[in-house]
Amino acid sequence: MSTNRKSLAIVFGLSLLTMGQLSGAVEASASALPAGISFIAPEQAVTVYQLTDSLSVEVKSLLNEATSDGLRIAATIRMKSTSSKVIKIPETDMRVTTADGYEYTLQASVFNAHAIRPNTTEELSYMATVDRKDQVSLTGLSWFSVDWYTYPKTETTLLNIPVSSNIWSGPLSEITEPEYKKTWGETFRIPNIDSPLVYTPVAVQKDTTQQGTVTTVKLLVENPSGKKETLPEFSLDGRTANQTGSDPNVFPGKRVEQGPISLDPQEQRYIHYTVAIEKDTSLASLNLLTTETFKQLDAKGTPTQTSYSIGRLNIALPSGGQSDISIEGNAYEYNTPFRFDALSDAIDPNMDVSLVEMHMHENEGEGYQTVIGKFKLSNKGEQPLPLPQFQTKLVTESGLSYAGSRQTTTTQDIMPNTSYVISYSYIMPAEMKDRNFVLKLVDTKTAAPASTTIGAYRISLQTNTVNEDELSFYPFKVKMNLWQLSARTNMAPVTSPAPTTFSYKLKLDLDIERQEQVIVDQSFSKMTLELVDPTGKLLSVKTLSFTGVNRLVSGTQIIQFDNLKTDEQEYPLTVNIYESITTPTGEAKRLVGSIKE
Repeated sequence: MSTNRKSLAIVFGLSLLTMGQLSGAVEASASALPAGISFIAPEQAVTVYQLTDSLSVEVKSLLNEATSDGLRIAATIRMKSTSSKVIKIPETDMRVTTADGYEYTLQASVFNAHAIRPNTTEELSYMATVDRKDQVSLTGLSWFSVDWYTYPKTETTLLNIPVSSNIWSGPLSEITEPEYKKTWGETFRIPNIDSPLVYTPVAVQKDTTQQGTVTTVKLLVENPSGKKETLPEFSLDGRTANQTGSDPNVFPGKRVEQGPISLDPQEQRYIHYTVAIEKDTSLASLNLLTTETFKQLDAKGTPTQTSYSIGRLNIALPSGGQSDISIEGNAYEYNTPFRFDALSDAIDPNMDVSLVEMHMHENEGEGYQTVIGKFKLSNKGEQPLPLPQFQTKLVTESGLSYAGSRQTTTTQDIMPNTSYVISYSYIMPAEMKDRNFVLKLVDTKTAAPASTTIGAYRISLQTNTVNEDELSFYPFKVKMNLWQLSARTNMAPVTSPAPTTFSYKLKLDLDIERQEQVIVDQSFSKMTLELVDPTGKLLSVKTLSFTGVNRLVSGTQIIQFDNLKTDEQEYPLTVNIYESITTPTGEAKRLVGSIKE
């Protein structure tokens, strides 16, 4: 074998733009869209070797993987022609040399090209399975021209390439070269892939779903070129930290978006990957992998395909293994539209979403508290829009997250120039004293079953105020002009063994005003009246609705309290007025007024 060797030097020049720079370009309280920012990384340089006067080659990928069938060695080579005419690709042997001095010939794929057009590039695949179970290191690739018509056969060395790094040995391989290790938020291109697209990891979060525990990774993709580009196929594997004396755990990931994805010039969009992990697993990094294929003929002459993955980059995850788009800016001002991530299409641009109320409600004797948030959805377009399906979370100052339970609705669409109120309930521990939270609005559809944040704001719960004259049940204001509570004795006949009972009648004169033309349905919160004796004992309850046939209306209302939990007439009595709402865990209520005899 000839000892002539050309040095192998692979240099990647990547302009690194950190997520910190990205965050600085984003309005703090608005969107994560890096408007006006272009993530341009310079072209990476790879070493090109001259095979003949008009043909050059470069190594795209090299595999050295132990399998159940033996040692699988594969190489994918790019061959480029500088000729002005179509030329034949020479019939050569490609061989790989191991560190212990062995040499193996790789079989060419049956679909390898046999000729190459002027100034074009062809990818050629080679593979061999060697019956060895021991660990083998590869040191070189060689091309030989073999003359089979001489005796003994004559071999001419055309090219030797030394190889020692960037050799993939399977899922447990560790990428150690600094140029292929990326920090979280660092912009990159995929090495050795003919694509100008650039990527920035922007969010990673761990969710528990009905299908198990899932880590979701969100990547921002940009096409900085002047032509339409198709997203290359690649995958992300999740890796735990290296353990002393044992290999890390590797969990394969898959892309959520199905089918081909194309980006127009200067277009940006998100793609998502989900990695199914074990419940107590904490991922430390991600391996980005591309797929190579090798085709051969089986014993019957039928083409068969072998696919294998090649690791391209390792992306370190942030401390704690989770990171979300940092868009919690100024404190949220109630009844103002949220500004969502402009790259997300979870909320129609013609749909305004705002938070109109957020109060802590009581759950007497239940051992927990309930926060109720009322969201107003306004269709400012000219066509009916479906009710947006988003989720919400409240995150405490200590980082604990509480998901909202969405009110069951009967409305499917919102008509143009109308609004609709929908409530979310959040179950909190009884001992929690937090009143300041980060409210996250979450897209549960795009990356289902996992979720991604599309907006986040700092909010403070509204103070519960008690006002007997004007009661607030957004969007309704109830003005109490007059009230009168009277007792009634229900005497049993002398001949009847039944005891004498009492009931109370509450007469109310109300003015009910709808603050805005906002639609509510039968799931909307209600007015609950509780009759309480001087010791605080609950005697009777009446619940009144703002919707339906028997809804509250302006004018005189007569409320009858019967079936009292007492057999004596009490005085003085108190009527506590609550806003109550049905949640998946029961009824939650908020005191809005109180009237006493």
